[in-house]
Amino acid sequence: MRFVDLDDRVLDCFPQSLVREVWAVHGEEAWRSAELAALQKALSGDDQILALGGGVPMIEAARRLIEAEQRADRVRVIYLECNVPELIRRLRDGPGDRPSLTGRDMAEEVAVVLRRREPTYRALADARCDASGSDRQVVVDAVVEAMGLTRPGRQGEADPGESDGDAETDAGGR
Repeated sequence: MRFVDLDDRVLDCFPQSLVREVWAVHGEEAWRSAELAALQKALSGDDQILALGGGVPMIEAARRLIEAEQRADRVRVIYLECNVPELIRRLRDGPGDRPSLTGRDMAEEVAVVLRRREPTYRALADARCDASGSDRQVVVDAVVEAMGLTRPGRQGEADPGESDGDAETDAGGR
């Protein structure tokens, strides 16, 4: 099983190398359209763990697509829950390439955006795993359990830690 970060796939759709540059040149709407197209393409693949940017479930067409895939039993959504202080800590430790969604300071923005998005995340989730303060392996093990997979060396040989290249998960959303 391989890991696919949808943000990486979306960024590949633009000539700019940074999300902030894409947003500055093309705008949020272009990014969201590319997210939807990348999601449609990614969902046609098999045996993968697909990490969505935090804004993807907020796109109505993307949410409908995810729900249709869930109803067809082709997709399980695992919401990696993280509390606001932990999200702020992670963003301060590695702010990455995130454009501001509200123009507010980081702490206020994280709280506002999570408060707006969390009902949708919870509604879509087939399972939730607490990612606040946990080390990566604890979270991976929780995801493996929630998905009903087995770790390498056991029957099934699934490994959600395997990556398709330079993809990395991120704590916040775009």
